[in-house]
Formats: sequence, C-alpha cells, structure tokens
Amino acid sequence: MAESAQSNISSEMVKTKVQYDYGLGDEERRAILTVLQGDKFVGHEQKRKLEKEFCDYIGAKYTVALSSGTAGIHCSLLALGVQAGDEVITVANTHSTPAMCIMNAGAKPVLVDIDEETLNIDPRKIEEKITPRTKALMPVHSNGHPYDVDPVKEVAQKHGLRVIEDAAQSLGAKYRGKRLGTFGEVGIYSFARHKHVIAGGWGGIIVTNDEEIADIVRAFASQGRDGRYEEKGEYGVPMGLSGKVGYSYWLSEVNAAIARVQFRKFRTGSLRVEERRRNAERYNELLEGIPPVQTPIEKEWAYHSYCRYVVRAKDRDRLYTYLTKKGIYVAVHYYTPTYREPYYTERFGLTNESFPFTERASKEVLTLPSWPQLTEKQLVYVTNSIKKFYQSA
Repeated sequence: MAESAQSNISSEMVKTKVQYDYGLGDEERRAILTVLQGDKFVGHEQKRKLEKEFCDYIGAKYTVALSSGTAGIHCSLLALGVQAGDEVITVANTHSTPAMCIMNAGAKPVLVDIDEETLNIDPRKIEEKITPRTKALMPVHSNGHPYDVDPVKEVAQKHGLRVIEDAAQSLGAKYRGKRLGTFGEVGIYSFARHKHVIAGGWGGIIVTNDEEIADIVRAFASQGRDGRYEEKGEYGVPMGLSGKVGYSYWLSEVNAAIARVQFRKFRTGSLRVEERRRNAERYNELLEGIPPVQTPIEKEWAYHSYCRYVVRAKDRDRLYTYLTKKGIYVAVHYYTPTYREPYYTERFGLTNESFPFTERASKEVLTLPSWPQLTEKQLVYVTNSIKKFYQSA
C-alpha cells in the first residue's frame, strides 16, 4: 500500500490477528510430492489436466496454462497481432501489468478513466480515445466485479477492434449469468498470490473459443515451438517450429498440481466464491452506519466474486496505518495509478486531471481482508477497529 504509511509500521510492534490465508494444506503438499516423485515432473500432464478442468468450468473451447497472468496478457496481445505503432485501450485504475505488456508488445497503452461506482473502465469514455492506430481493447474486471461488457462489445464491433478480457481478479464472477473470459477474443486469469486460486507462486491461464489464437499463444509460450508440441513428442520434447520467436512461459508441473488442488477447492470446497460473498454481506452489515466508509456495490447485471473487498474510506492513509498496527492485513489497490507510474509518465506525460475518478479513488480505496477462511470473530475485529478509528479521530 501507501508507501508513506507502510514505512511507519514496525513489524516488531505488530501482533498479527488477521493475516492473509492462502488456503494451502496437506492436499497441496501431497500434490507436490506426487509430481516430484514421479518421472514426468518436467512434462505436461498436470498442465493439460488443469487446462481441461478450466475449459469445463468457464465454458470455453480452448485454454492454455502459462507461468503467469502477465505471460498470458503478453502472448494474447502478440496472438492478436499487436505490434509497434499500434494502440491498445485499457483502464487507468489497475495494476501496472496491462500497460507494461502493451508496451512490451511495442504498442502504446491508451488509458480510460473509471466508472466511479464499480471502479471498472467507463464504457462511455472509450470511444473518444479511439484513433486509426487503435488495435484492441483490454478492459479489466476489477476486484471480482465485472466491467459492463455489452457497451464495450458494442464499441469494439463498431470500430472493428479485438477485445482481451483481463479477468485476473475475477474468477467465479459473472456478467448477466455468464462466466467471464469468452465475451471477447481471449480472456486471462491469474493464479498469483491473493487471487481466488493460487499456484504456489505464479501462474496464469488464457481462455478462448478461437483455435488459432490458442495455438499461437502456445507457440509464443513454448519458445516458438509448434503450439501442440506437447501432444506430439515423448515427455513433451518439441517436434516442430512455428516460425515465431517465443518465450519460456510454461507453467511448471508443480505449480499446475497446486493450482489443480486449489481450483477443486474453489469449485466445491473451502475456497468457494460463496464464502467470499458471505464475508462481503457480513461486512456490509457491520459497516452500515459508518458514514466515512463506502462499501462496494454489486450492479444488477453482475455477480461479484470478491477477490478483494474494497471500500472507499475518508482519511484512508491514517486508517491503513491504524489497522496495520492492530495486526490487520489491509492493502491499497491502487495507490499509484498507471498514469503516475514513472515508466509511463516519462514516455507519455499524462496529467492527473485527465482521470478525475481514478485520481479520487487512489486516495480513498482500501482493501479489507476478504479471503474465504475469515471467521466471524475476525470480521467483527476488523469492523470494530474501523469504528474505533473514526470515533477517536
């Protein structure tokens, strides 16, 4: 979070009471040992099984598991032909990854301000950013709440643009009853820390209904080898060249095995979205009547998966410091919007005034503990601490 607030906190003086819980246990450990004790720990068996399970869940025809969600975004941009001189439109209020991946593909990230209610891209502001160089749209489903897909699709179809859905934070979320990831040409999910499903480090997966896109992503992720090489050679030995300059973006078998266990827990066990939604409902009840805190909304067309429970809070930085000293794990998403990142401002020089809602949100948003394993006692402790902060202010 806020660097200024975080620097004032001594880890020695804090007794952690609400620490992040990744939901890791004996099942994940057994899965790791099974891979390491086998003879194909550098193969693709776990990866292929994860891809099949994800296909079935999302309702997509093809998936490709990769070393990170970032790798998925990078490969997807390349698969859609994004290159130097192109522009890709994305949202101002998100992690630096989308803009960096666009720049790594040689293109220019063009930023759009947010809808103040959902903290997602404002579809009404996209069209004014389109130029003859615009190649694709890459909006983000933020925090577990989908962006408003239909108007984004309308703009894309009107201007002949491809759509990449960044759903890294929104596994389990739905737009008008349908899971995310297949409204555009390709969707990306992440298995990094603090996501719904983790891979014990980093991991990601792309979903698509376009076989050609899936094959091209596989090729870029596999050092330029034939996109289906693992099905053609013993132990995954590459059997053909795709003609592309690729990268080593494989998802390891160990990470795939961990992700499979976590994904099973996510679908039917302790990591279910319903647990996060239960916590969110309880937060809404406990925080009611505290005017300085604005709880997140859920639009009528959305099914929120609450990767993060993000409030808007008055005097946010001081509240962050106070809660952290109380031993409560909190964070800020995002303290530094993309247009204020040095790598961006040095090249494109945008001003804060260009994104008034993102700028306001960056000073107010606070992510409270929201993982499925939270207890009633912890939820009450967090909300009581917030009440005490404002009572003493």
